[in-house]
Amino acid sequence: MNKTRPIIGIVAKFNDFDDPNFLWRRQVFDGLTRSILIKHGANVLGILPQNQAVDFNDNDAGNHLITMTKEEEKNFATMLNLCDGIVLQGGANSDYYEEFAAKYCYDNNIPLLGICAGYNNIVRSLGGTTTTNDDSHNKFGEKLVHDIEIVSGTLLHKIVNCNNIKVNSIHSWVADKLNNLVANCYSPDGYIEGVEAPNKKFIMGLKFHPELLADNPNIDAIFKKFVESCKK
Repeated sequence: MNKTRPIIGIVAKFNDFDDPNFLWRRQVFDGLTRSILIKHGANVLGILPQNQAVDFNDNDAGNHLITMTKEEEKNFATMLNLCDGIVLQGGANSDYYEEFAAKYCYDNNIPLLGICAGYNNIVRSLGGTTTTNDDSHNKFGEKLVHDIEIVSGTLLHKIVNCNNIKVNSIHSWVADKLNNLVANCYSPDGYIEGVEAPNKKFIMGLKFHPELLADNPNIDAIFKKFVESCKK
């Protein structure tokens, strides 16, 4: 059923503020992404992992410390099913529940946008692998770092309507093997900057952070298309 305002869930990320003496453990949501989705006509819902763990993982290497029981997975799927689309956020760590969300969206054809670490979780959830990239791609605080070459014929190319676009670069991990996904853009040194799943409503992972570049209409169009796909 078409909805005037689709519900899009942003999956929380674990954050302890990198302080071993910090007493609280937080599940966090990116305010920029939330506001952009609302601007494009979505109602936004925060999605929390449905297990009792307080701490999760401490890196983005894919070596997940905390998994879920079948019952916890079932409960988490109930939360995902409340939504017409899902966002997996960027961040310095990744966790099992994020990969579970990515695979669940793929299997159930739920529109999914993965940003930075979210890209990694999409790749790994479908049987691909990630590896570290060189330090030239970890430029925190720089709005524009390098161009990406967008692959003709991909959904991303149709959305941004150009062959090259300049993006930021704030990451240490990148895909080196894909399964059930195709690359939709590359950095000048050959790294896969984006992936998508053919024959799905919208399954896309981006290494760069589009939420920080939404003042560019070509990049903002990614969010617009994502929200539109959640209405169908």
